[in-house]
Amino acid sequence: MYKQKVKIRQNSKGITLIALVITIIVLLILAAVSIATLTGDNGILTKADTAKTQTTEEQEREEVKLAYGATVTEKLSKGDTSNVTADELNIELSKQNTQATATAGTTEGDIDVTFSETNHKYTVHQSGDEKGSITGPEEGEVPNPKEPPKTAKELYNGYNNPTKDGENYDENTMHIGDYVNYDAGNWSEGKAKPTEDFTFGGYGDDQSRNTNATGGDGGESKYSGWRIWDITEEGAVTLISAGCPELYYHPYGTNYAYISEYILTENINEKATDLNLGLGSEYMPRDWSMYKNGHEYVKEARAMKKSDLDEWYNKYIDDNITDSYNIDSFPANDTDKLISVVENGMYYWLCSAHDAIDVCCVSVSRRCVSCADAVAHGVRVLVTLNSEVKYDKATESEKHDGFTYNKWNIITE
Repeated sequence: MYKQKVKIRQNSKGITLIALVITIIVLLILAAVSIATLTGDNGILTKADTAKTQTTEEQEREEVKLAYGATVTEKLSKGDTSNVTADELNIELSKQNTQATATAGTTEGDIDVTFSETNHKYTVHQSGDEKGSITGPEEGEVPNPKEPPKTAKELYNGYNNPTKDGENYDENTMHIGDYVNYDAGNWSEGKAKPTEDFTFGGYGDDQSRNTNATGGDGGESKYSGWRIWDITEEGAVTLISAGCPELYYHPYGTNYAYISEYILTENINEKATDLNLGLGSEYMPRDWSMYKNGHEYVKEARAMKKSDLDEWYNKYIDDNITDSYNIDSFPANDTDKLISVVENGMYYWLCSAHDAIDVCCVSVSRRCVSCADAVAHGVRVLVTLNSEVKYDKATESEKHDGFTYNKWNIITE
């Protein structure tokens, strides 16, 4: 009995090693056959991908055909039998929400239509042996990959002032004077050119604060938007309103310049300390925070002062000048790319008292720093953005005074 039990144990063995190896080999063969069936040249996945590509191409070709046909029909309805132009076809492509752009082909009369998502290019033939046909797709030119957004510290490449560094303006880097798509919001209530003492105005209902005020004494600015005024080592960018978003009326009167300085900047001039002018009670400072427009990335918004121009001029134009009253005249714009940041075609206040009566200003006629009273001049605003803000390059540039300036988009996400 005992020996029989032992014999049973000896015969109760599992799968042998050879059988296990054979099983694994069979499974690997089956897996290889399955993978080939799925991914080979004639595999299921390859065939599915090919079918998808063919369907996409047929759909794109049909979109081109429909857009071209609609354009021809519209032209014929007006008695126009000329060839369709790329611009005309683009209008119809846009109407049909087609993600494609038409351009003139290499052969006269041809129009190339390139789809942005697939980069497929189709050619509409309007002359020659292939007249009336649409060929393609071909692989369109692959656009340069878009640079990821960067901070101003990463993008800044100096100011490239032609009078100092030559006209070597890098279109892919950031410079003083470049334009930025900052939005300061709109006015909720319009006000005409101010004529009463210590008042603001010069804008209409729902007028953008990115544009210029109207009715200023001494000319109207041809500029609008926001430009880079300064960039710190840490990468904080200060923008300046290219135009004058509003006007301020400073009246004639002894000590009135000190009142205007306080209203415009909240600064109490040291010469006005003991004059009991009603600063903070009868006269209140202007709230420039409206120019932040709720943007969390804005550190500060304020009116531009004479000291701002002094520091900027010393830093970027002439390091021998620390007081802008010493400027005989601003450099001519045809020799100095940066000076258009200061000269915007309009008188504007440098919101600091020159003496007890006059307030400093930039003179559009004399092209220098001057002073005035009893007049409505523009006010320019400085907005400082955090150094963490990122930017990407706009597709178009801004041209003024014979120079081209880069434009940048603020990326908030």
